[in-house]
Amino acid sequence: MAMISSRRSTPTPAPNARAVAPVEGVERDASPEEYIRSTRATVDDATGADVGADGRGVGRGVDDADETYTRAEVRAHDGGDDCWMIVRGEVYDVTAWVEKHPGGRTVLEQYAGRDATDAFTAYHGGERKVLARLRTMRVGTVAEGETPTPTHLKGFREMREMMEGDHKMLRSSFSDYAFVLVRLVIFFGGALACVLAPGAGFKTHMLGAVSLGLFWQQSMFIGHDAGHSSITFNRSSDAMIGWTVGNLFNGVGIAWWMATHNVHHCACNSLECDPDIQHMPVLAVSEKYFKSVYSLYHRRRMTYDRVARLLVRYQHLTFYPIMAVARINLYLQTLIFLFKAKRVRNRGMEFLTLGMFAAWLSALIAQLPSGHRVPFFFLSHAVAGIIHVQICLSHFSRDVFEGRPENDEWVKMQLSGTMDIECPRWLDWFHGGLQFQVEHHLCPRVPRHKLREFRETVVKPFAEKNGLQLHSVGFWAANLEVFRTLKLAAKQSRWAPHFSAATHL
Repeated sequence: MAMISSRRSTPTPAPNARAVAPVEGVERDASPEEYIRSTRATVDDATGADVGADGRGVGRGVDDADETYTRAEVRAHDGGDDCWMIVRGEVYDVTAWVEKHPGGRTVLEQYAGRDATDAFTAYHGGERKVLARLRTMRVGTVAEGETPTPTHLKGFREMREMMEGDHKMLRSSFSDYAFVLVRLVIFFGGALACVLAPGAGFKTHMLGAVSLGLFWQQSMFIGHDAGHSSITFNRSSDAMIGWTVGNLFNGVGIAWWMATHNVHHCACNSLECDPDIQHMPVLAVSEKYFKSVYSLYHRRRMTYDRVARLLVRYQHLTFYPIMAVARINLYLQTLIFLFKAKRVRNRGMEFLTLGMFAAWLSALIAQLPSGHRVPFFFLSHAVAGIIHVQICLSHFSRDVFEGRPENDEWVKMQLSGTMDIECPRWLDWFHGGLQFQVEHHLCPRVPRHKLREFRETVVKPFAEKNGLQLHSVGFWAANLEVFRTLKLAAKQSRWAPHFSAATHL
């Protein structure tokens, strides 16, 4: 994938481009939910068509547009202020929706001028409201036969359709969540018991810190599922779960998490786009970051300055200490996001639940003797940092690419940027199902507790049939791969940039 400049001049529209008029009677500054409800009714009335599961043949939008565009013409509209994209063979001008997109503007900007079929389907599937909203922005179709779809991608799309249809893979097993809740009650109850027990000493209080850290590590898996709307598959219900688990009990804003995580999934291990590997000046997973890369997500240049050179030089030694306090950074990132973001869904609820988290955690720590409070705070956060290590293991040692995602690269991008962690079934509780990152990235809406089955019965046969490699190693081997990646980049940071090797583990 070629390097794409993050700052672009506004492209000249194609000669046959047509603007999509706003739906009559609908305010452009309405909330996304209100706008979707209004446009869905208006569009369905205008087209007289139902929304199909695959989004094709369901009407031509409010313009009844029938123009045909080449991919090169669509590519001319590749900026946030002139944003077109292709979904399932049809062309959409989503420029007016970039700022209003509930998943954040960066997700759309990443795919501006590109085919976003697989990214769109991974997150929205056949959701009627989303498809109805999308149809209002339709401007035409892609010229048939211009670029044949790769065989492996055809197979993947067939597999995905099967999974979402007859295979019923997109259904949560609430009995599995019942066992998760039992663990959470045990860990949180254990923390309370250790802290509040009369006459408890230092060791008991530190045991409570460990128990609280495990509660945070395990409960963040639930917050992750809620962010993907893969618990109830109802966005409103999963949002409530996200506020409860993510904000109230973890202090990590679900709105911030979704904003970063959506971008991460849609541009996995992109040098310029993926915030999950953009940790300058503290960490650099590739020598390519020594060129002072501009981050499309953070909207700033990550400068490789004197501070970065000093910190990166020893990053293979500081990685685990950093992970031990990484949770504190998440608190800060959440607050920065809530104060600076232009559009946040239910910003008031975000602040309310985060305030409640700060209140109960402060009250709990206040029950400890003064000499035990700081050790309790940092030990609980260090134990919770296990999940940050687990997330890094899945991506840090994998390939990094430059630029934005390209057409028809969804499967190869996810396979090259992720890896699975091998473990026995009885350890699945510890990894939370996210040891199956390859499967999760291919189809993010599959519930975590079904990822092992999905891997064995669907993904492995698909990969074997199409000659694709699935990278997986054990937990300790994965740690070693990350250590070697960080050490290599640290070594390269000591050389002049033009002497840096172009290799990456």
